[in-house]
Amino acid sequence: MALSINYPDKILAGVNQSYTVTSDEGLPRGQVMVGGKALDHRVVELGAPKDSIISTTLVRKYKVSFFLPKDSVGKSLTLQFQAGSSKVDESKTVTET
Repeated sequence: MALSINYPDKILAGVNQSYTVTSDEGLPRGQVMVGGKALDHRVVELGAPKDSIISTTLVRKYKVSFFLPKDSVGKSLTLQFQAGSSKVDESKTVTET
């Protein structure tokens, strides 16, 4: 499994964003950027996935939350995170609300 981020179909500017990150290598750390500029964000552990046997799984879900400014329409939202040896570096285009 390693590390994965669940994105919505559309990334809307001017609203709070909250994406689920799944990792089996511990707490993901990294950065959220829009148009190359870092955004303040936080990562909160949600626990084991509902369909897992809690006592035996290393897989954990986390929530990364941040505010995406209105002026980010058309810019690239980039999430760069690492947990253990796994890395995610993905970019998506921001659309209007």
